[in-house]
Order: sequence, then structure tokens, then C-alpha cells
Amino acid sequence: MNTPAPARSAEYDAFHAARARTDVVARLYAEAMGEDYPAEVAASSSCDWSLLGLMAARLRMRPGQLLVDAGCGAGGIGLWLARALTVRLHGFDLSPVAAAQATARRAHFLGPHARRAVFHVAELEDTGLPDGCAHGIVCVDALGRAGDRGAALRELGRLLTPGGALVVTRALRRGADPGWHHEHCRRADAGVRG
Repeated sequence: MNTPAPARSAEYDAFHAARARTDVVARLYAEAMGEDYPAEVAASSSCDWSLLGLMAARLRMRPGQLLVDAGCGAGGIGLWLARALTVRLHGFDLSPVAAAQATARRAHFLGPHARRAVFHVAELEDTGLPDGCAHGIVCVDALGRAGDRGAALRELGRLLTPGGALVVTRALRRGADPGWHHEHCRRADAGVRG
């Protein structure tokens, strides 16, 4: 596994370190999303209560299976899902600061089962995880920041066990064209099956 270059993770490290010192970002998300904002999760993404419920339903995971949170940030989304679905969690992010924050949040979400969740530093294109290890993968608003989106999708597909579910989201401004995702999804699908 290649460790992300410090220059690549520096802006994310700075963001996560600053967010830990102040609640300004959380207040802005809460104001923008209103009652739809899952404050406990404290995601830096478009994640709201509806998305959490939709992901839990689409993943269709059984207790004890492995969920991978790709581009996990401070871990709230994956930890919330791990608790709700009673699954194990392996999250990764290119920011060492974010991975450390996610690790520190495990007990809050999972209590005595905190060891069911682990976090490490990795890129979307090179996770360091074994083939077919994940029964479900979530990647919330992180794919657009990958250096090579096609390679990232192929890597996530490689991690899935047969029949596993991959849930990828992308935040868009109203009226924006999602453009790239259709082509990359077709290429990734061909790479996973072929």
C-alpha cells in the first residue's frame, strides 16, 4: 500500500484539524440542512438523515459483515452505519488527521464494541485492503477528489465480495451536470465484471 503524499493530504489535514478546534463548520451544515442534519455524524458532505437511511437499506448487510467507508473523513457516516447495521467497519482516508479522529470516535458510536471499527490512511486508488473483503462499501462525496476516478472505482470494485453493494454519492450544486460519473461507472462496471 502506498501512503498518500503529504502534499496531497495537507489541505485535508488542515481542514480536519481546524474543524476539531471549532464548531463553525458543524453550525453551518446544521443551518443549511436544518432538521435533516445528523449532528452526531458531523459529516463534511451532503449526508443527511435520508441518505443515511437510504444507504442502510441499499447495503442490505447482515450483522458481522464488513463495511468499508472509503474516504471516511472523521468517520461519522461509517460509524453510524456500523452501529445501525451491527457490522464491522474498516474506514480509510488520505488524511492522517481524519483517520486519527475517526479512531477516537469509535467508542462514542460503538461503546464496548469499538474494536469492530478500524481506520487507516490510504488513497481511493490504493486501499491496501484484500480482494473481496467487503460486503458493502460507502463512498460519500469523496470520489470526485480521487486523482484517477476510474482507478478508484476499479479499486473499490476489487474490494467487494460477490453480491456486495457499493454506494457512491456526489454532492452537486442545483442544476449542475454530473457528467463524469456515467462514463466512469460504465468503465468500472466493465472492469469489475471483466
